[in-house]
Amino acid sequence: MLRNARMLLKTFSSLGRQFSTTQTSNSRVCVIGACGNVGQALSLLLKRDDLVTVLSLYDLKKAIGMALDMSHVDTNSEVAGFEKIEMLPKALYCADVVVIVAGQPRKKGMSEDEMLKQNSGIIFEVMPAIAEVCPKALIAIVTGPTNAIVPLAAEVLKTKDAHDPNRLFGVTTHNVVRARTFISDELQVDASIVKVPVIGGNSPCTILPVLTHTKPKFKIEDEDDALPIIRKVREAEEQVAAVKGDQGATLVIAHSVAKFTHSLLMGLAGKGDPKECAYVESAVTDSAFFLKLGKQGIEKNLGIPDLAKFEAELLHELMPELKESIKKGIDFAKKTKK
Repeated sequence: MLRNARMLLKTFSSLGRQFSTTQTSNSRVCVIGACGNVGQALSLLLKRDDLVTVLSLYDLKKAIGMALDMSHVDTNSEVAGFEKIEMLPKALYCADVVVIVAGQPRKKGMSEDEMLKQNSGIIFEVMPAIAEVCPKALIAIVTGPTNAIVPLAAEVLKTKDAHDPNRLFGVTTHNVVRARTFISDELQVDASIVKVPVIGGNSPCTILPVLTHTKPKFKIEDEDDALPIIRKVREAEEQVAAVKGDQGATLVIAHSVAKFTHSLLMGLAGKGDPKECAYVESAVTDSAFFLKLGKQGIEKNLGIPDLAKFEAELLHELMPELKESIKKGIDFAKKTKK
């Protein structure tokens, strides 16, 4: 009797949160790879996000214990852990946003082909489940190599007749976060007020901060003024990995993905005017863009801003590698049947 009473009280408490006049959002987020180095920090940040009402943590092991630990954090969102592949459908049940951070980070000397082969299995397992369980969810992919993994994911979804380019994102927010930080250091201003578009892809030589569109204005006379910061953003991941080891830059990634997820949830809730940079499929060009987010995912692709001559040349230089990565992802999907 006592056990039943407790369960009843928990049910009423849950319903109270859902129908509370102070609760303005009812969003379910699923983190795939929640127990990894990025996943743990990301999950904690999402547990603290007021827009998240249900947080589902999935990994091959330790997710249940992690969820229990996190359930003691004093925020209103509910959290549950799911382990092993057979529990994946339950983890994805009714998800509004699915964030995929599972997989191995790039190690020193690892090629894009090796990384794609190593991490592709995650996509082949997760995408069909998303297509079946929560086909309308927004999907944010962090798993690398982003330039090839996102096209691979799109191809897998197409085989399930569940591909919507407005709902599939390669997360590149960490490049924007780094660019904002480095520019704020140069300008000696608060990083929170800095805005800068970052286009291209997510591998070092395909990342392109558009410094001529920085706000506050970053004075650039010519290419020589811009290249040091562009190089700094491109080399940031490798520099952190050189100090931390194979674990790489986990905290800035978690912070950035949490910011991106929050913007997705704002769009779904019809709040504010969320705009983020992401690597998405587009008729404009194969590149990352600034996007206006809404209830259907991408509400408007804001495209590529007007570029200075040297920026246009840099974009032209990086496009062949970006297109080759996209081709690799598509070809890998077509030759691998699961």
